[in-house]
Amino acid sequence: MNQTPVDLEHGDALHARRRLEGVVHETPLLSARGLGAAIDVDLWLKPECLQKTGSWKIRGAYTVLSRLGEADRARGVVTFSSGNWGQAVSCAAAMLDVRAVVVLPEGANPKKVSATRGYGAEVVIHGRNSEQLLEKAWSVHQADGSVFINPLDNRDMIAGAASLGLEIVDQLPEVDAIVVPLGGGALIAGAAFGAKSEKRGVQVYGVQPRGACAVYESLRRGGVVELERVETIADGLAVKRPSASTVELIARWVDDVVLVSDDEIRRAMYSLLERAKLLVEPSGAASLAALMSGRTPDLRGRRVVAVLTGGNADFGLLGEVLQA
Repeated sequence: MNQTPVDLEHGDALHARRRLEGVVHETPLLSARGLGAAIDVDLWLKPECLQKTGSWKIRGAYTVLSRLGEADRARGVVTFSSGNWGQAVSCAAAMLDVRAVVVLPEGANPKKVSATRGYGAEVVIHGRNSEQLLEKAWSVHQADGSVFINPLDNRDMIAGAASLGLEIVDQLPEVDAIVVPLGGGALIAGAAFGAKSEKRGVQVYGVQPRGACAVYESLRRGGVVELERVETIADGLAVKRPSASTVELIARWVDDVVLVSDDEIRRAMYSLLERAKLLVEPSGAASLAALMSGRTPDLRGRRVVAVLTGGNADFGLLGEVLQA
């Protein structure tokens, strides 16, 4: 089932970025002086919550689908997702006239389910964790011959994510550090590669929830760790078992991975809504949560970009955050 993507080249990132021109938004880089002053950093926000489909994942999804050959496009695709990737694949498939099936978990955010269907994909509801979703998507692939896309292990998806790192360095050449939410790892692997291809000295830090820390544990134990369970409000980061090849890329390109609590994520969501006027889902707020809670290494006085990966927040959870 694995595609085993390990070796990226600078040309992969540049080619993916060119492919995405006119397809995705070049999201702005927003100065956040008030939030930054509280933690003594020159803080900038990269709001991929304003991206098409509400998250960064359209960068990866369009790159993957646009690189399929004509015969594979005719077969259609099947993938699995907690929500944002499913929306992105459905949207990209509609742009490229490709049939798509997306496996989403039981209890998925209803907004994400509705949006995935709205873009045109067939939605299958099955399972509760990434392993169960993967198995179901693989069974659909075996049954109908559609192209199986594993978002936890896909070279083209990571190349698409690299466009984000390239974009940040172009927008803020003086950037010292980039902080990125981390689930399965495709975004941070690609963004770190893209940024460091342009500026070798930039530091990149990943952030995982304490209840979904598979990559964090894998890096520290020197091998892929499968969690017994995942438990976090950040559904987009709730990966039970990461890909070995993606973990290898993270070990190579990312400076460190830190952990945050769900309460710290909630406080970051509130701060982003109050101070930056940005609606960010829990997964997207993890980067700011790490900075506000002092989980990252000392970045005082430095230019720091917090990537806000998505804005598809559940309104019920948002109500809880506002009342806390």
